[in-house]
Amino acid sequence: MKMNKVLAAMAASVIAASAFCAMSVTSFAVEKDVKYTDSGNSAGTSDDGKLLRANILNQWASPAVSDIPTEDTENPYTSYIKVTFEVSGIGSDSKVKAEGAETDKDLEAFLCGGVGPYSRHMGEYESNKIPSDEIVKITGDGEYTVEWKFDEPSSTAQILYVQTNIPIFEYGGDLTATTAKLKIKSVKTDDGVEAPSTTATTEAATTTSTTSATTTTTTSGTGKATTTASTKGEASAKTGDAGVAVAVAAFGLAVATAFAVRKKD
Repeated sequence: MKMNKVLAAMAASVIAASAFCAMSVTSFAVEKDVKYTDSGNSAGTSDDGKLLRANILNQWASPAVSDIPTEDTENPYTSYIKVTFEVSGIGSDSKVKAEGAETDKDLEAFLCGGVGPYSRHMGEYESNKIPSDEIVKITGDGEYTVEWKFDEPSSTAQILYVQTNIPIFEYGGDLTATTAKLKIKSVKTDDGVEAPSTTATTEAATTTSTTSATTTTTTSGTGKATTTASTKGEASAKTGDAGVAVAVAAFGLAVATAFAVRKKD
């Protein structure tokens, strides 16, 4: 291959380097308050009258309790209901002797009721059908938060209450005499809208280097012709998909040109 053909092939060659572009997006739903109005009538017990409960929405209680809306089409319950409540009057107790049991049982609380198509009552707790992450351990007087998770949103609630296994008769007597108390602090859900919180983008540069060649022919005093070559490098930066496309196209052009030069040989 003659020198000028070699130089022509070099002029057509392209080196393209493309870097990886990475994007990281974290999404979250915004927690919101469910309108809660404390009627002062939340104190209640399980159906057998033995275990402490706090009613939030219960039209079958006496007196009836409607401390949250029964229907809210603008702000429906979405992926969960979360209730923060305060326990008082049990001191530092964290366990209780369950009726008929040989060992002490952890004091616990969980949400029950009916929300949209979902329902949950004491029977699910007694048969261990409530997920463990939706049951909170009570370790004495203090503030706790318990959650009930849903697969689908609902704009209606029929009944909702915090149920515990705190035996009221272990703390002074019936509902009017017991020192064990529950007080609802807040009711929350999420807005159901996934919104980006952080977006980290690393834009990688695609660099295309082009080597162009020029030839110069000079005649010396001896009458012999001397051919010299000079090269000049040019670099351009492209980012993202456009840069990759340019690099691929240039590479294809280089291969086609080299093949044509070789074929002429």
